Amino acid sequence: MNDSFPSLERLRLPDEQIQTHAPAISKGIKISSPSPKVRGEFLKGPIPLDWLGRAAKLPGKASLATALAIMFEVGRRRSNQIKLTTAILNRFGVNRKAKYRALKQLEGAQLISVIRTPRKNPIVTVLPVDAESPDKTPGREVTGMALAV
Repeated sequence: MNDSFPSLERLRLPDEQIQTHAPAISKGIKISSPSPKVRGEFLKGPIPLDWLGRAAKLPGKASLATALAIMFEVGRRRSNQIKLTTAILNRFGVNRKAKYRALKQLEGAQLISVIRTPRKNPIVTVLPVDAESPDKTPGREVTGMALAV
């Protein structure tokens, strides 16, 4: 048989080197990995940049903070539909009244849909954003080179 890889034997580790690494593995000593694990909480991606860009263009701080809180919870729950609690938003510096305004703005920008029930936390569904569709940010229309608010 014709050997297509005649020099592979030179890549094999000598038995002495294999023996020195085996005790470390059997004792449970971790061999360092190239990338360290992320500690603490974080936003889980991917987060569509078009979606985030539209949220950032909305007026006020609460809209973007609410959008980030929604994406944080979407990543944690691994679902596009979440219950948005005031406790989650408090971590992002958004109070209860600002939450209502921000949800209306995000809904008006067609970034989310909201199911509201009296005395219950709203159920928020993240909507996909079409990259080709124009920016539907309420209250902002581009006319020529000027921005009309």
